[in-house]
Amino acid sequence: MQAQSRKEAFRNPASSGRKSAQSRSAAGASRLTSADSANHLCRKFRARNPAALGKTKLRLWLALLFLAGSNPVNAQISPAPTQAVVAAAEDSSPTARLALGERQARIYCQMCHVWPAPDLLPKTTWQTQILPRMRVRLGFTPQAGEREPDPNLFAALKQVGMFPREPMISEAVWRQIAAYYLERAPEQPVPQDPRPEIRIGLKGFQVEFPKFREPVPTTTLVKISEATHQIYFGDEATRSLVTLDAHGELARSLNLGNIPVSLTEADQGLYVTDIGYLQPTDALGGDLLRLRPVGDTVQGRRILRNLPRSVDAKFADLNGDGRLDFALCEFGNNAGRFSWFENLGEDRYQEHVLLDKAGPIQCAVRDFNGDGFPDLAVLVAQALESLFIFVNDGHGNFTRHTVFQRPPVWGNAYFEPADFNGDGRPDLLVANGDNADEEFKPTLKRYHGIRIYINRGNLRFDEAYFFPLNGAYKAVARDFRGNGKLDIAAISYFPDYDNAPRESFVYLENRGNLRFAPSTFRECIAGRWITMDVGDLDGDGAPDIVLGSYSPGPTAEPGFLAQTWKQSGPSVLILHNTRLEAKRDAPSP
Repeated sequence: MQAQSRKEAFRNPASSGRKSAQSRSAAGASRLTSADSANHLCRKFRARNPAALGKTKLRLWLALLFLAGSNPVNAQISPAPTQAVVAAAEDSSPTARLALGERQARIYCQMCHVWPAPDLLPKTTWQTQILPRMRVRLGFTPQAGEREPDPNLFAALKQVGMFPREPMISEAVWRQIAAYYLERAPEQPVPQDPRPEIRIGLKGFQVEFPKFREPVPTTTLVKISEATHQIYFGDEATRSLVTLDAHGELARSLNLGNIPVSLTEADQGLYVTDIGYLQPTDALGGDLLRLRPVGDTVQGRRILRNLPRSVDAKFADLNGDGRLDFALCEFGNNAGRFSWFENLGEDRYQEHVLLDKAGPIQCAVRDFNGDGFPDLAVLVAQALESLFIFVNDGHGNFTRHTVFQRPPVWGNAYFEPADFNGDGRPDLLVANGDNADEEFKPTLKRYHGIRIYINRGNLRFDEAYFFPLNGAYKAVARDFRGNGKLDIAAISYFPDYDNAPRESFVYLENRGNLRFAPSTFRECIAGRWITMDVGDLDGDGAPDIVLGSYSPGPTAEPGFLAQTWKQSGPSVLILHNTRLEAKRDAPSP
């Protein structure tokens, strides 16, 4: 592959590695093609069909299995009211009808996820967005599923009961549930709790706008290479992986033919996770690449292909055999999974599914229980909205532990382990603020923000800090000032641009005892930040910050901002850490 000044075509060299029923090679590890995915879904769920189930029970079983994603963890579900009780309630007092509506909601909602309280969303959002979607999932309007762009996939989803062909509850029960939410929901979103003012003035950082930008920024990945002092960023529109130097000058642009969203540097090369489709779909278009620079060329190999919207991969020896394995988040839409792939050698991998649900968005490798073995943690969005730790016995056998599970509107977006109290145990920093599911202008949610969960031992984590932040999308903990305390850099993709545009980037300076002082920089709204990375970009020993902008977002924003982002906004923006320069320039005592 010959280097070019602007773009390079990515070619996948032909491979003919051995296949086996227990492993997947660069060719054999491939999932089914999009055209075959309908049959794949049908075979997969037909295999789960208990022979004793009749057609009616089977339809209900399948619908409940997939309704919004997953059963809640440890849900306590009461028996459903009888039809006689339901019918009698139609003629009862408003108070009695609402009480029964709440009971019905708690029963039927908890079959699939944590029960969402009415005050989590305003009445208009329930009425125009949430309740119509609930009707689809309950089988009242199955034709709405035709929004799935692949007709083969839609047919398969209907066949396995993803969109029930008949209502799962009666119209009377539905009216009681809907009436309960519309009566109890507030007219306006419940406001956020008070928080410290986000002050203008980011001490210790210098803002740099790189000279290079894509014509319309659609950045999907940023990664600082501390080894080469370069920036990698992925772009959806060009389906490319771009390399910039430490000051934002273009070094190389590699056309991958897919949308890169995650990158890991390893001795074996660059591992790039491609999502396939940013828009929600069950089509199989994701893949995992390994890129190796060879002189002025780049050799590429697809390790996995035809994945359900793969979004994150983490690499480690997970079974103690000396080979580099990896864990992979396959977000999907209605169907996805979280797996670890055992390295069998010669680019052959055996998949071990740990969570067969849609929504895995971020994973991490860390020893969470102190036994010396690498465990896995995964943050799950979609309906499940949970964080799980999979405890490793050292041989690649994992046991699932639930850290938390939240209502389906929670919007999990990112997490990472970090030791905030210096006790040697990994705590958890979590951002939740995804609002992409809402059409038009997203609803502000008081529970969106940045949280710290302190590790109390024995896999117990307590929420110890919350910073309200509308649309929080990522938060990274580093000792930016070199004083031994972890500060936090955070971005929001769905800030309150009308009243609090400073939310788009927030720096939380650690003042000790889990007290943080928020600030930002004046140019924080120059881009719509969807991704961020932290690392020593210029080799001075201090962590820098790189932000990535995706301007054509799924929701409407102020027109002047959208126009600015499109015409002159940066693809990436650099925040150089200047604390060491300040020390060198400080006068001697």
